[in-house]
Order: sequence, then C-alpha cells, then structure tokens
Amino acid sequence: MRRSTLILVGLVAGVALIAGAALATPVISATAETARGPLVDRPLAVNWKFAPGNRVKLQTKGPMEIAFQRIVLQPATPGQPVPTLGWHSHPGPTLVTVRAGTLSFYHDEACTAKTEYATGQSFSNMPDEIHLARNEGAVEVVLFAVYFVPVNTPPVGLRQDQPSPGASCPQ
Repeated sequence: MRRSTLILVGLVAGVALIAGAALATPVISATAETARGPLVDRPLAVNWKFAPGNRVKLQTKGPMEIAFQRIVLQPATPGQPVPTLGWHSHPGPTLVTVRAGTLSFYHDEACTAKTEYATGQSFSNMPDEIHLARNEGAVEVVLFAVYFVPVNTPPVGLRQDQPSPGASCPQ
C-alpha cells in the first residue's frame, strides 16, 4: 500500500512538473545579465527620514542574497512575436527602473489592462504578483532590477514561470 502511494505521488508530481512547463509562457527577444551575492556585512535595519514626508523603511532577517539584473528587450518588429519576459513572478520583493524605452506591463488579475513605464520611472513587484512585461515599441527597452531573495535561490529562480491567466491575455 505504501509503495503504491509513493509511486502515485511521484507520478502526480511528474505530471504537474511537465504540465507546468508546458503552460509557462516563453521569454522572447530578451536577455538578462545578472550579478548577485549574499548580504554579508549585516542584516538591513533601515528606518530613515530624509525630510518631512519622505522616509525609507527596510528590514531583512536571515541569510539573504541581493541580485541585480540588466534586462534588455529588443524592439517590436512587425510580423514577429512581441518581445516579452513571459508571465512570471519573483521569490521576493523586486524593484525595477526603466533605463531606456517604454515597458508595457500587465498584471494577471486584469490581464488586458496595460500600464506603461517610461524611461526614468521605477516600480515594484511583490512575490505574490504574477505579471507580464513586454516591449511593444520600436526602440530597445533596458531595465535594471534588484531582487531580495533567500540565500541559495537558484539563478533561474529569480524569474518563476507562470501560466497565462487566460486566452484573452497578451503573451
């Protein structure tokens, strides 16, 4: 009985893994250059007031890695798939700044509602947010992202594939 239960659990896990990979949306015409390492000097415990109404509060606990990426999405080309990072999430909080171009951004709960982030703008993602980033413009989009992740998160773990939230959603 126990052996057949273990075999059944293994089969279900295998099917789920294959189905998850099949449902994931691909990265198209994008590259990422990554630098990362453990936070080794001390945990962050910042609660800083710059001026009235301006404040930063950031706290880490436990072994933490900080990862930085320079991400480039090629320009959109008529007749070709739109350059995209695919539907995905991240294992920890993420901060992104658009260095060049305009990024088209979609969230899974309202997947046809587009937010555009232009050169010089920044935005954040939390771990439970599934999203899609695309370059729908005629110029290259360059992003800089910083990730806070537990130590030993695999390199591919910075971007966690997610299935498309629906047929009417952009890919």
